[in-house]
Formats: sequence, structure tokens, C-alpha cells
Amino acid sequence: MEALFLYKGVFAERSEIVLSLDKLYPQLSYAEKNGLLDKLNSIYKGLPQTDCERCGTCCTVPPPAYIVEYLNMFRYMKKNLSNFIPEMVEKAVRFYFLELVDISLKCPFLGDDQLCLVYPVRPLSCRGYGLSKKEKAFLGMRGEMEELAERYRVQHDIILPREVVDFQLPECGNVRLEDSKKVPTELLEVSISYIAQLESQLFPTELVDKEYTFVPYVTHLALTVLSEGARVRRPKIMKEYLENGSSDRLDQFIKKARAVNI
Repeated sequence: MEALFLYKGVFAERSEIVLSLDKLYPQLSYAEKNGLLDKLNSIYKGLPQTDCERCGTCCTVPPPAYIVEYLNMFRYMKKNLSNFIPEMVEKAVRFYFLELVDISLKCPFLGDDQLCLVYPVRPLSCRGYGLSKKEKAFLGMRGEMEELAERYRVQHDIILPREVVDFQLPECGNVRLEDSKKVPTELLEVSISYIAQLESQLFPTELVDKEYTFVPYVTHLALTVLSEGARVRRPKIMKEYLENGSSDRLDQFIKKARAVNI
């Protein structure tokens, strides 16, 4: 699980299932009626309770989440954070376009007080950070970032900043468990497999197995409010931002996204 946090942008180019606004509410209704969100929260409760220093370090790289987890988060946002939604949408859209060119960006759900705004419904990837010892070296992810940087150079004439390509989120030693024991890696792996089974009730199993629905939850939110052409325009916005420190195209996308009534 911890490998999901190591590098920025690893999931940036993954093929994803877009849950646009007109599809989101029917899926949310189905998930509620069939008890998927209740089952999801029961899986979460099977993990140990934790505490930490609230430094916000783990929120530098929003990790991937299944759509069933995103639906759970979205429902919580609507019920408890309605006044913050326009701000979170703006930050999510900005992150979607600029995560590969701006090292300073953090999770849109991180509050000014360094506390998670959606902490009670945070996805399993967030819950797993700092819980288990890193038993394997996921060196392939560093290679993926190098390949991604080369692809942007060749296809779009964009040089990704080295601080983004080389970024690694440090391991966290400040997560404290009630029983002071490390959580077996198997528990996290079993939990995520259970969530994948819930996801398969929303989407064909072959898509879930290929992890097309397992992308950063920030991406889920951004694609809910963005138009279909957003992904195609992302390289142009990235290049404009690198050259000018800002992007008029990005500002237009943000303005439209904030106006979406969700």
C-alpha cells in the first residue's frame, strides 16, 4: 500500500472511467440502495484506529481510490461540506491539470489547519499510509515517472520539472496505533480486494481488474465537473503554465467548474 504514495504523477496518464455528473447520482443511488457504502465503511472499521502529528506530509500526493470510495466521499461532502465544495472543486481541477508541473500542490481536501476535511471517509490508500513496514522496493514506479517525463518531452515538447520526476514521499514514522503494533500487509491487501469486489458491482470486473477505476480521488472529482475535452487540453495547459507561471485556459476551466451545481 505505501508504494502508492511514493511518487507524484504515477497515475496521471492511466486510462480512467469518467464519472460525469449525470452518471454520478445514479451510481450513488445504486450504491446506497444496495448497501455498498455501508459495506465499504465496515471494511474501514476493520482497520485499527490511528493517530498522528497532523503534519500533512502524506497529503502531498493524493493516492488512488476506487469509485465506490469516491461515491462515499462525495456523499459526505454533500452532507457536511457543502460550503467548501466550490473551493475543493477548484483545487481538484488545478491539481488535475498541474500535478506534473507544480511540486507545491497538495490534496484539495487538506484544510488550512493541516487536517483532512474528509477524514471519516478517507479512502483505504490514505488509511494504509504509515501502517505497515515497506517490505518491497517498488523501483518500477521511479522508472514509470522517467518514462512519463520522456513521453511528455517527445509528444508534447514539455520538460517536466526534475523536482516532480524525482519526488518521493518519505516514509512516516509518526502514525501511532492503539495496540502499538504494525498492521500486517496482508490485512491491507485483503481489505483492498474486498473493496474491489464492491467496485465490481458498479463496473465490469475486467475494467476493475485493469484498475481503470482506481485513480487518485482528486481526479475522480475533477472529471465529474470538467468537460470531455479536458484531458486533451491538459498538455497545452501544462506547457502554458511552465512558460508563464499561469494559464488562461486553466482559469477558464476553473471558472466553469466552480459554476457547476453539484
